[in-house]
Amino acid sequence: MSFKLKNIHEVFGFSKEHSTGDYKVVETDLGKHTLGTINPNGVIEIEKNMSPALKRKAVKHELDHLRQMKSGMLRFDHNNYYYKPDPFSQIEVIPNSQINTHDRDLPWEKDAHH
Repeated sequence: MSFKLKNIHEVFGFSKEHSTGDYKVVETDLGKHTLGTINPNGVIEIEKNMSPALKRKAVKHELDHLRQMKSGMLRFDHNNYYYKPDPFSQIEVIPNSQINTHDRDLPWEKDAHH
């Protein structure tokens, strides 16, 4: 009896095409109006039912958020977003209940769309 070992991407469910050693990307069903998202642990999720070009664009955008998170500019949890535009500014605490995460006018979204 023979068997085939799964590769690491199959075992953990990461996209082989979009993941690297620096970040992990999962292709999943995000719904009609979401192309990509990033969780507080830095794992990027992208909509599985879109073109390769849109997938690359979504990964690029979420990598901008990962950069913001690693630099201390952005973090979030189940209750709030914490945004610090520059090293000398105060942290802005924005309750999740007061924002629409699809709003491209949020300060961290504007920075990610440079």
